[in-house]
Amino acid sequence: MLHPMWQGTRSPSNEPWVGRCLLGSGWVACSRRLSVLDLRLWAAFGALLEAQVPEPPADDPSLANADTRTVHTTGYQLADMVLDDDSGHSYRRLSASMLRLATTRACMHVVEPDPELALRHIRGGYVALLGDIWDATTELQLRTPREWGALSGHTSLRVEIGRWSAREIVSNPHGSTWIDLDLLRALGSGLPARMWAALESWASWPQRSMDGREECAIGLAEPARQSLGVGDYQHARQARAALNRAGARIVATDPAYELVRCERRAGWCLVIRRLSGARARAQARSGAPWRSPGIAATKRARPERAAVRATAAESLATAQRKRA
Repeated sequence: MLHPMWQGTRSPSNEPWVGRCLLGSGWVACSRRLSVLDLRLWAAFGALLEAQVPEPPADDPSLANADTRTVHTTGYQLADMVLDDDSGHSYRRLSASMLRLATTRACMHVVEPDPELALRHIRGGYVALLGDIWDATTELQLRTPREWGALSGHTSLRVEIGRWSAREIVSNPHGSTWIDLDLLRALGSGLPARMWAALESWASWPQRSMDGREECAIGLAEPARQSLGVGDYQHARQARAALNRAGARIVATDPAYELVRCERRAGWCLVIRRLSGARARAQARSGAPWRSPGIAATKRARPERAAVRATAAESLATAQRKRA
């Protein structure tokens, strides 16, 4: 499903929206817009829940118990997964993103035709993305520089995932789109990230070649252009140029994609060529330069931090010699 839910801005609009499903007759609505940072955080919560609850427990198969679908994590772990930075500014951005996700409610209207009978099944509902969010912080009463360097405060987070979302992640993993957080972060927060997430969620790739590639041409009618965020351009050539720039950014960043281009055939369409198979794409992305080793490894690799540690150690050794 492509929809204008994830906006490429740090301050997404508070206005509600309604988007239609491009693969069927269903639609989805939401109480407000969200940003690409919210998408990254939401994907991180999904990964944590899948690692914590790999399959529905026998005593709670429908995940009705809130404790079953509550993710236990820390602010540092979320900062490492989502932003690759643990500065105070990053924590404030994560807090604001969690608040947006917790206050957002989505309305879905799914239409499923029955292939054997002349009828169709219609399901609708209002679901929450996140439930309760609790954080516990340990503040240390430290007085000397030695204590400051030996210990640090700790913040733990308990985040409840909405029941419908948790059930879809745990019970129907093949129906979810699993997003590479390092790659999504490397693409930024604009049109390239939104287009890449949409291409990853596209399940039907009809044309497969013999050299391990798969190709597809995706039609872009007006709803799709609005969903991708290029529907407000005054001239069509400007919108196509924006899509081509985003496609070039995807090809330059993601080794699994070889071609992403907007062409005029019987209307607008995106022509995509990429490696076939999730395993082949994951292998191609494993050695990419944007692959993050983590906050801790990055800090240890910084020369200036090594110099600060050496200076601090020398200062402590000098102070000890003076006392002796």
